[in-house]
Amino acid sequence: MNVLVLTTTFPPEVRSAALLMWELAESLVGRGHRVTVITAPPEGGSGRRIGPFQLPYVEDRSGVRVIRIPTLAIHRTHAPALLRGLGQILNALAYLIAALWVKNVDVSLAYSPPLALGIVGAVLHRVKGIPHVLNVQDLVPQYAIDLGILKNRTLIRTLKWIEKTVYRSVQQITVHSPGNAEYMVREGVPASKVAVVPNWVDTHLIQPRSHETPYREKAGLQGKFVVLFAGMLGFAQDLDTVVEAGTFLRAHPDIVVLIVGEGVEKERLKAKARSLGLDNVRFMPAVSSADYPEVVASADLCLATLQKSLLCPVVPSKLLGYMAAGRPIVASFPEGGDAPRVVRDAACGVCVPPGEPEQLARAIIEASANPDQCRARGENGRRFAETHHDRDVVMALYERILDGLRDIAAEPEMPSARLEKTAPLG
Repeated sequence: MNVLVLTTTFPPEVRSAALLMWELAESLVGRGHRVTVITAPPEGGSGRRIGPFQLPYVEDRSGVRVIRIPTLAIHRTHAPALLRGLGQILNALAYLIAALWVKNVDVSLAYSPPLALGIVGAVLHRVKGIPHVLNVQDLVPQYAIDLGILKNRTLIRTLKWIEKTVYRSVQQITVHSPGNAEYMVREGVPASKVAVVPNWVDTHLIQPRSHETPYREKAGLQGKFVVLFAGMLGFAQDLDTVVEAGTFLRAHPDIVVLIVGEGVEKERLKAKARSLGLDNVRFMPAVSSADYPEVVASADLCLATLQKSLLCPVVPSKLLGYMAAGRPIVASFPEGGDAPRVVRDAACGVCVPPGEPEQLARAIIEASANPDQCRARGENGRRFAETHHDRDVVMALYERILDGLRDIAAEPEMPSARLEKTAPLG
């Protein structure tokens, strides 16, 4: 089977989306399929140029053919929502042109957001008959509406129309949690068109290990109770609450909050920590996926947080890495979503209300005083990750979905009823 993957980010970029799409592509190649990925050049990456202009280029990454095309790096900016949307449409056009040149594609898959890549998949199906799978990680535009990034009513109506058009035009939608699937159904998507395929973690790569690591020594954390947040430092993560929790931890000099990652909010958050005089909140650069297991192993406790306004059923992928590493979790999520449900089902930590730094600090202090409880929660999380989110198990689900679409597309006609049976809701 020849699979075309569309994603705006791919290694060596250090982002959860990049890692997910790389592991999907690598696993499919390992299962005997051919995979071509169309993506943007990495930030600061090399490649042929004419003056200031980057030219497209092709590379091989462990058997995965990667086509890098020049795009507008709008995801790295603070541009207004309208300009970001226009930039995504222009980028989608570049992806479409590149995708039309790829030969012998059996099925395509796109990572969303941006939703515009779903438009590319829909056009490919219309023009070349290639069935398309849209992997929806964040619900756009609802995600931006919840965060207050998107307020213009005309733009919201336009994006909602685009969202429904894309969902109607693709052949399969995969989401990572039941709450996301329920949202799709409420938006009018047939339940039979939506497959719940959980995100995965490589439980062979990330395993429980001693927290006495070279990384801990390099960061000057010996003898400390290390509370780790590792991931994207963006608008959704509610990291103001994490920084402010440091003010309630001053009486506990053994506790250090370590924030590892990059994002549009990083410099502002660092300035805030300085203005509050917090030497117990430290920032470190993002690390590669190869170094990530050592970073998580260095922690005694892990944090996962989301803005209280974010009502979409988001499940941060960092949860899975924490659980695979056998580390207990303090989570700060809006109630009613899927993320608190995961923490409770796994019995791997505690949940506190978002936007409440004092309660977050209290949960951290309680965890530091109860090592046996922390150990038990970490072990629970590890078992849950192995049972429900193991990479090999989830890859088999994706392979079945892609194979089913490929087989139907190969028939003289593609009855919609047959297509919708390839991966039912749930």
